[in-house]
Amino acid sequence: MRYINETLQTPVRYECDVVVAGGGTTGFVAALAAARNGAKVILLERYNFIGGTMINGAGPLHSYFNLYKAFPGVEKIQVVKGIAQEIIDRMVECGGSPGHLEQEIGGDYDSVITIIDWEIFKGVAFDMLEEAGVKVLLHVMAVDVMKEGDAVTGVIIEGKSGREAIATKVLIDTTGDGDCAAKAGAKYIKMHSSTTIGMPFGMCNVDMPRLLEFLEENDMVNQLIRGKKDIEGDDVIRLGFELKKIPIFKEFMEKTGMWGPLGFSLHGYNYGYINSASLRGIDTTDTVTYSNAEMTMRKQVMTFAAMLKEHIPGFENAYVNWTPVSVGVRYTRVIECGHDMSLDEIVNCARFDDEVMLYGFHDCAPRIMIKNGGYYGIPYRAFIPNGVEGLLVAGRLITSTWDAHMSTRNTVSCMAQGEAVGTAAALSAKQGKAPRDLDVNLLRDTLRAQGVFLG
Repeated sequence: MRYINETLQTPVRYECDVVVAGGGTTGFVAALAAARNGAKVILLERYNFIGGTMINGAGPLHSYFNLYKAFPGVEKIQVVKGIAQEIIDRMVECGGSPGHLEQEIGGDYDSVITIIDWEIFKGVAFDMLEEAGVKVLLHVMAVDVMKEGDAVTGVIIEGKSGREAIATKVLIDTTGDGDCAAKAGAKYIKMHSSTTIGMPFGMCNVDMPRLLEFLEENDMVNQLIRGKKDIEGDDVIRLGFELKKIPIFKEFMEKTGMWGPLGFSLHGYNYGYINSASLRGIDTTDTVTYSNAEMTMRKQVMTFAAMLKEHIPGFENAYVNWTPVSVGVRYTRVIECGHDMSLDEIVNCARFDDEVMLYGFHDCAPRIMIKNGGYYGIPYRAFIPNGVEGLLVAGRLITSTWDAHMSTRNTVSCMAQGEAVGTAAALSAKQGKAPRDLDVNLLRDTLRAQGVFLG
């Protein structure tokens, strides 16, 4: 390996109370929560939209509610509220979401799912950030951190304006990959080998009623929601089915690792989200590996779409009209924090004195379910990296076992995490304390006052 030496003089372009690195599912809510609690906030995002995987690969939002349909007689409980619910209220008001919808088939996986129109959300997200006074920097990457001793004091960014520094009192890493935490010296492990990446896609000119009729005739439907759409005669909103019952698909899907598919359709003639493509063991923190995976999965998507068009009624006139800006990544770095959630704690509804959110969904249901349709807590210390001050982490980088991660990484969990860490960061900055030293009871009381459900 050949190296070069660099001498850099980087201008400190901004100063603020809280920097949120990563404007995805978690970071968006974290920035809102921090700003609403009086902090001067800068939100960093590498793309030109806010929301990350939530609107670029995750599909329906899982899950605001407990899994009550899997346990007859169990009460339906909305477990996640606060800013996460406010987002849906805003989306419903502007026609961007039908709200929370109960599953007709598949309620033992997720009893209620929530679908949003991604393009409408992009505008709503920017409106909410502007209203809260968050400064948003798009098309930038957080490439390094500033430190004094063990404490993070800022972040280095690179974008079209070149290399710049932001001085801050608290940094929140919601990059998904733990980029800032790793640069800050936080301990981490890599977990990419235990799971898959995905590339969902959308198709236009799909005859959804004809498709559903074929699938029902062949006993292939495993998830279904019907509801009002923008054309007559089509009420298919959520649709999942098992294509491996057809031999030609079984052979192709097992060879490539594809599954499902599972998707949704908010608008007529548009199966806008189809989740099936998959690759295992990809380290997306490695540039070459990441690049090759992107190209491989695009081939998967186009081959699969052509097969649907040729063999499945309803797809005769369909074509691919959407692919994500990046593959969907579940697992890379996991940051070592003060608590690491275990599967036992999740499925047995563990509660903690310092919990700052509750959650009741597991993505492996019905194989793995939270006991009796209940919910569990995540403690504040689970977001505080060991050995580094002035830093909070949240999102898909907090849980080090795959079975536990398959709950904590989900979209609505990430939104709840975002409100917790954003609020904590603002309170810490206001009091001049490290997040580790924040009074957790003050944090919990503040979250309750914001509408967060803590039992």
